[in-house]
Amino acid sequence: MIKLSDYWHNKYLLVVLFSFSLIAPTKCFAVNHQTQDGQLTLEDVQEVIERSEQNEEAIELNVLKELNKDMARAVAKTRGKLFLNGLTSMSPEVAGILATHRGWLHLEGLRSISPAVGRALSKHQGWLFLNGLRTLEKDVAIAILPYRGELYLDGVETITPEVAAIIAKRQSGVELYGVRNINYHSVAKLRRNSQIVLPSKYAKAPWWPF
Repeated sequence: MIKLSDYWHNKYLLVVLFSFSLIAPTKCFAVNHQTQDGQLTLEDVQEVIERSEQNEEAIELNVLKELNKDMARAVAKTRGKLFLNGLTSMSPEVAGILATHRGWLHLEGLRSISPAVGRALSKHQGWLFLNGLRTLEKDVAIAILPYRGELYLDGVETITPEVAAIIAKRQSGVELYGVRNINYHSVAKLRRNSQIVLPSKYAKAPWWPF
């Protein structure tokens, strides 16, 4: 026969367990909802970094819409592949911090950058992905020129003669698969640099006037 005290004790345990099962999913949903809005805290960012490093995975923080200096310092200390494609703008200060990262730096959410940001990013060591840029202004091209790593600018569609002359001076690789608007002379100038990759349609052909 079950004692009355045991009955109420067991019933109490069931109520506690049931309550916990309701609370736990709510906490997870809050974290996921926060993540989708890009409102991660520094602690959240550090947790993602630690988990990624333990699993030897790329650090993916594309959910971030903004990056403050403390977060930038945390991610800049990592090595390897770093994805920050959710960023649509960046200050020169944050760019300078990110430039201390070593590895693949993906900033493909940036549609444009200032010369100051370009100068800061030019100090990065590794591969720099700026495929979100649609245009490349002369001042930005000059600012990014000293960058010694592989530079990806596949989103740039227009290359002016002035910009082509600047890019042609680069001593490291630059990829420009998205170029559509460019004159023949600029193509010829860029093709003389074996480090520059252009769309296949600009491969040398006998009918080209140079």
